[in-house]
Amino acid sequence: MSVSGGSFVPWRARMLSLLLGIAGLLLIVRLVELQIYKGPFLQEAADRQSAGILKIPGPRGEIVDRRGRLLAVSVPVSILAVEPYKIKSRNALRALERASHSTADLVGRADARWIPAQRNCDSACRQRVEALIENGTIPKHAVHWAPGYRRHYPHGRLASHVLGFVTLDGKNAEGIEGYANETISSPMTILPRSRDAHRGDFEPLDSTGATHVEPTRLMLTLDVRLQAALEEVLSETLHKHDAASGRGIILDPHTGDVLAMASKPDFDPNEYWKYGKALGNSNVLDADEPGSVIKPAIAAGLLDAGVARLEDRVDCEKGRWKSEYGVITDTHPHDFLTLREVIERSSNIGISKLSKRLDPGSLYEILRRFGFGRKTGIDLPGETAGVLRPPERWQGRDNYAITFGHAMQATMVQIARMYAALAMDGLQPKPRVVRAWGEMPAGIWREIPIAPKERVVSSKTARAITRALTGVTEAERCTGSLAKIPGFVVAGKTGTPELVVDKKYDRKANRATFAGFAPADDPVAVVVISIDRPKRNGVTAGKVAAPAFAKVMQETLRLARFPAQIARAMETRR
Repeated sequence: MSVSGGSFVPWRARMLSLLLGIAGLLLIVRLVELQIYKGPFLQEAADRQSAGILKIPGPRGEIVDRRGRLLAVSVPVSILAVEPYKIKSRNALRALERASHSTADLVGRADARWIPAQRNCDSACRQRVEALIENGTIPKHAVHWAPGYRRHYPHGRLASHVLGFVTLDGKNAEGIEGYANETISSPMTILPRSRDAHRGDFEPLDSTGATHVEPTRLMLTLDVRLQAALEEVLSETLHKHDAASGRGIILDPHTGDVLAMASKPDFDPNEYWKYGKALGNSNVLDADEPGSVIKPAIAAGLLDAGVARLEDRVDCEKGRWKSEYGVITDTHPHDFLTLREVIERSSNIGISKLSKRLDPGSLYEILRRFGFGRKTGIDLPGETAGVLRPPERWQGRDNYAITFGHAMQATMVQIARMYAALAMDGLQPKPRVVRAWGEMPAGIWREIPIAPKERVVSSKTARAITRALTGVTEAERCTGSLAKIPGFVVAGKTGTPELVVDKKYDRKANRATFAGFAPADDPVAVVVISIDRPKRNGVTAGKVAAPAFAKVMQETLRLARFPAQIARAMETRR
């Protein structure tokens, strides 16, 4: 027994030594892994656990209109951070919530260590909080202040959909605030706090605020005066006709500069959180069937292809035509009309019949050349391309419906760009909202180059269509007589498409649109007005959108270079 036992002990010792060696080797490998390969990651995790970080957005660059008038500015405020667990009374927490207008639910998070309670504490807010400290309601060491900024829009609702907004924490921005976010933002200030192993807070560390850099300023193409005029007319028109909503654009056809852009209902970007769907800029986000405002593009395609002239006549079937794809109707019955009269009186039958001279591919191509079915590239977020399906996807009546603005969808910006091309002898500009950016503190403005125009149709064709469009406001039995401005020749077109409700057209719901430019021979601006669901005092484009167009264009001409003529025109209207 002793002999066998003696031989067993050395074997066990060797096994134990082997296991200890393997364990030691594994330990060394683990230490190497932790120290060398995972060291930086673990250090970062340790830093996160030992420090609470409050990121504070710096001031944003000012936004001004084309004449330097202020549209958006950053205003200094105090950021309030609270350590609720140091405040023993729930009543005191409620008092602090009320004083700071905090939505951070301090009462519900009474055991929390560190909460940014209010990022927008103005002087009155700070006075209320400090009064609670002075009367002993809350302990001073539970409240901390840091410098911050909030965005202020001095004109309130004016141009709200173009400007957009930015959240207090700087994480989300819409409109031009979102589009130019990286350009006009300044570096974040980082405010760290040390923590112990139980995540209890020690005293705040000094701010490591980033090196102060003056933010870049932004100059827009908007003109505050025209913006105010456009919004006032839209509001008046909605009220007069009991309409659901409205949109409008004033565009400089020479440069593509958007001089004004508005949607109603609108919102106050100073209190953006109070509004829901009204925050979106429908001029670039929403695409709808444009209706008869598209007819000049179809006519331009016919002329440019050499298959028709303005004098060509077509039988309009007394307002009802049974085509191979179904019945096409006109609002008013007509016999034979020339192409020019088809535009003046907005005949669906006339433009449908004449469009048969173009094959579907050519019809599609002319609409593509005018920019439909593709984004304009305007410097605003969320632009949609609209809908323009290729001919192989057209179904029956689509072959005709597309000629009077159905079976397709377009944005207001696309419509404005189309009319700018006609105004500019067939050369189409690229719309833009940003005109220049400013280097601070030097105060130097850097102009953004104007994009080159694209040739859409020949100069001869564009001028011929312009002559036809002047008949829309001047000719006998025309549809746009209320768009006339005494002393000026106006070129434009009406459109009154029915709206689709429950997958079918509703005769009681329509959109009234007028698009045009003036003076016709030397255009200053393109104006597009669109009113949704007018219910009283007229519902057609000629009675709703045309008068609104005239008011907006009249003010545009007055502020541009024709004050004397406009004064005489206004006297004539009286």
